[in-house]
Amino acid sequence: MSLPCHELSEDALMLLAAGDSTPEILRELVAAQRSKQVLLLWGIERLTRGVDHPDAVITAQAYDMLTLFLRRHPAIATDVISNPAVSAWALTTIRDLRAGAPHARPGQLAGVAAAIAVRTGWPCGIRVPTMEGRVVLPTVGCTASPMPDQAGLVTVEHGRALIELGDERIRIPSDASRDAPGWLGMRTLASPETGMSLLLDDLHPTRMPGEDLDGRVSDDAVGEWRRSLESAWTLLAEHHPVQAGEVRSLVNTITPLAPVPVGLRSASSRETFGCVALTLIRDDRLTAVTLTHEVQHVKLCAVLDIVRLIGPDRGSRYYAPWREDPRPVEGLLQGSYAFLGVTRFWRRQRHLQAGEAAEAAHFEFARWREAAELVATTLLDTGDLNHEGRIFVSVMLKTLESWSADHVPATVASAVRRVSQEHRRRWLERNPGFA
Repeated sequence: MSLPCHELSEDALMLLAAGDSTPEILRELVAAQRSKQVLLLWGIERLTRGVDHPDAVITAQAYDMLTLFLRRHPAIATDVISNPAVSAWALTTIRDLRAGAPHARPGQLAGVAAAIAVRTGWPCGIRVPTMEGRVVLPTVGCTASPMPDQAGLVTVEHGRALIELGDERIRIPSDASRDAPGWLGMRTLASPETGMSLLLDDLHPTRMPGEDLDGRVSDDAVGEWRRSLESAWTLLAEHHPVQAGEVRSLVNTITPLAPVPVGLRSASSRETFGCVALTLIRDDRLTAVTLTHEVQHVKLCAVLDIVRLIGPDRGSRYYAPWREDPRPVEGLLQGSYAFLGVTRFWRRQRHLQAGEAAEAAHFEFARWREAAELVATTLLDTGDLNHEGRIFVSVMLKTLESWSADHVPATVASAVRRVSQEHRRRWLERNPGFA
């Protein structure tokens, strides 16, 4: 296997450290992630080759099909292979195979191959083991009713796709995003007016590991998701073009999280590059700043796969103004970088608001500027960053300090001090060993 070497120049790393980017840098981050995913799938095939694993034969056959598809249909094959849920499954499978875990399921590689076959109309018959009782085809959809743990036969013939699972024969519609008897389609949040196109993944079992996921989204709710993201995208494109470019380049999938009684939740993961998970937000500014926050995480995760910024974890934990628990160094770095992006957003957005909304935006700017700067300083004091990490965080800190002279109303500055002091006081009460 021959894959390109991915590097970031010093200038690119410094630009990223300042929270900025260029289309060329973003393309390199995406390319590195695609290479990583191809390597993971190769690793799964290698680890199952020649061992007595129940999925060994089906995994080898699926891998052979993938190499064929990458030659014949590279765009579609790459889109499926790079799907965030596939990334999470692949990483987990590699760990399980290395550990000799009996529940490792490398045969799900057949689901990846079958998804490409369905999307391209490639004639084939592929046996696909179920995941949680369903035949799951990444980026395409899954069977609707859970069945006993078994394999389904996916056949594609004359452009038509069929799944035989137990006694059921399930036809996948020509537009696979549509539901049909026995079938749930993977839908897309698309807006011709804005050019936005995001996969709405409410089906794949590994779409965002470790999070409280929402269930199947109703058709009406899909419309709400589309309108929410369209409004947020329009706001970013008009007033925050750098962030809009990053979201367009780095985010391809939205995963709904279960609603919370108060506020909102969002998440991203190093294991699911390209995916942002969040609760439905009916506010364009909050959705836009949430996407800005999460794309910072997505961006930094991609950077950390190319450049090491942190030394070995010594077990030290530190205060972060946005959390109630002590955080490791990587958590501090991720948080400070995310809130660098949030601060940049509100620095601009506060001048687009009026009245109480403007005061609230000033507060958000001042609060997260102070918090991100505090944590960047902490990071430089820890001794846990390597040489590249110290340079990266120094640029972050310099950027934040350059905004310290930006005026905010005196009432806002006073409110920020009160909130910051109160959070620190509560944090110390919860974590007395850090006093």
